[in-house]
Amino acid sequence: MIDSDRTAVYAAEQAAFDGTDLESMRPFDAVVATIDAVTSGAWWPGPGVLVTSTRRDSRSSSARLVGNSATEIRLSREQMTDATAAHELAHALAGPAAGHGAVYRVAYLDVVAVMTNIDLVDRRHHLHVEQLAEAFRNAGLTVGERRWTPPPESTGTAIAL
Repeated sequence: MIDSDRTAVYAAEQAAFDGTDLESMRPFDAVVATIDAVTSGAWWPGPGVLVTSTRRDSRSSSARLVGNSATEIRLSREQMTDATAAHELAHALAGPAAGHGAVYRVAYLDVVAVMTNIDLVDRRHHLHVEQLAEAFRNAGLTVGERRWTPPPESTGTAIAL
């Protein structure tokens, strides 16, 4: 299957997140903790997620289906950022057939909304979501309809937007 939107999504990510805290390199354990916070929260409608690191010489991260009910996210040492974690979690949520298409892009926006608002003291509200949505629009990329419940606007739990 050809993923014709991949390059455009990568460019939109760079336009949206370059120079932000989402692109700051973090230790593996810190990125895993962020992924765990998203996937163990009340909202997460996706499959179980396993996180591993890639081989030392690998330059890219990936997400792949393992079995029928889990996604393995493999993080590269060169891409140990929250932006990469959000990108790969969006693949888990949208499913392998979504590629980088419209359904993937709505999953990405939802994951960023939750991920950047876990910390009640350091919430970003819609800042990074709006940056990414604008970058998608500027690249001519449409956002699809979600197949899951949207993230809550506000809640009494750790996931608060």
